Amino acid sequence: MKKSGELRYKVFWTWDHSTNWCMNQPGKQNTGVGNLYTKKPGVFVEDYKRAVDFCQANGIDAVGIVGMLRDGHGGLEAARRVCGYAREHGVRIYLITGLFSYGGIWYEGDSEFSLDRFLQKNPECMARWVDREPFYWTFSNPHGHKRQPIGCPSSKALHNFIMDSLDYVFHAIPDLGGAQIESGDSFICMCDACRERRASMRGGEEQLPLTSMSDMAAIYPDAADVITRRSPDAWVICESYTHFLDCRFFNDPTSPALKALTGMPENVFWQWTCDKRLRENTWTEKDRLPEPMRKFRHIMRAHHGTQWVGGRHTLAVDEIRRQCRLSYTSGIQGVSIFGEGSDFHANAELNYKALNYFAKHPMAGNEDFAKDVMSPLLGGDEPALRYLELGVLNKTPEKIRKSMPEFARTIGSLRDPDAIRRWTYLASFLSTFAWEYEKKAAQNNGDNVDFNI
Repeated sequence: MKKSGELRYKVFWTWDHSTNWCMNQPGKQNTGVGNLYTKKPGVFVEDYKRAVDFCQANGIDAVGIVGMLRDGHGGLEAARRVCGYAREHGVRIYLITGLFSYGGIWYEGDSEFSLDRFLQKNPECMARWVDREPFYWTFSNPHGHKRQPIGCPSSKALHNFIMDSLDYVFHAIPDLGGAQIESGDSFICMCDACRERRASMRGGEEQLPLTSMSDMAAIYPDAADVITRRSPDAWVICESYTHFLDCRFFNDPTSPALKALTGMPENVFWQWTCDKRLRENTWTEKDRLPEPMRKFRHIMRAHHGTQWVGGRHTLAVDEIRRQCRLSYTSGIQGVSIFGEGSDFHANAELNYKALNYFAKHPMAGNEDFAKDVMSPLLGGDEPALRYLELGVLNKTPEKIRKSMPEFARTIGSLRDPDAIRRWTYLASFLSTFAWEYEKKAAQNNGDNVDFNI
């Protein structure tokens, strides 16, 4: 099909502890934001090598890693191996790091570059709650176990520590491709200095209750400068935690926070999120990036097919199509989805391929993707189109049992082992939803429930 333009950047977002490209590994996890790393240390490198191999073969440009620097899977040496392997294969690995929270540069361990360790030794640099007591953020099951200190964005000593940490990591890992920097979305420091600074910078905090554009303005420009001075080709991705349509402070040209952020170099990326807007259909092809931000590069991220949105390994082709199309019409250059699951999971594989396809063909439809990409993987055009229909039955589990004879006929007609594997995977995946639906219905209605209808 004829191209109408394309999105240049395709990106995977990952947590180290729940990235599972190696199969049958003890200790694998599928959720969480504050978890220990529970697999054998060497699996970290192998997981990301496989992810890089897939990216190289399927047009994915970069992989971001939360928890890249962690004692539990090899620390600096393991990170060097992953980044070096990726660089050799034309893929960029970048560090996803909290600056004031989420453990900082060194996510977990006894490193002098650990934010947790620094704040334990320097409690005067911690954020404060309304009673001015030091603030700790607790991650509770099923989403982690940690109790982590949060840093004060107005602390000069902490600011210097963060700059030194960024400079060090890009010196120590020459093949590191960049950093996604985050001010933190878990707390607003209530110390007097932060309250006064936020009031003077007018960062629109009322729109972002657990984060602050003023805090971003206080750290992002300096962080970007340190990173690019050490590594001129590094990506600097500034996380916003929101959709650009939900950030009204762009309408205040006199905001000191806006002036600080728009004064950053044009090669910086801004990253947005679109799950809520897609779900509510409140982002349209008429919407455009705010004028002050158009000089930058931009990435629109989403949580499709994850534990956060839709369910892990669920098929999300149409959601990815919409994400890419609306990103393109808005003036955005890149798109990001989670890349934690192995391409053995057929739905995850197709989601990944959809990201690349719709980034290249942002105005294409699902039928185009089915015929151009899915068809040779699933046994032809007709089976591919049918897979799109059947693949989302997890949303209506009461209909799944009726579809099983069709799965049997389709699988029986195939000869290609990989096509058989993909269809068998989908049948098994959907059967888990049917099984749970039937078990719950039987418990609610008694045992006299007939599902063979």
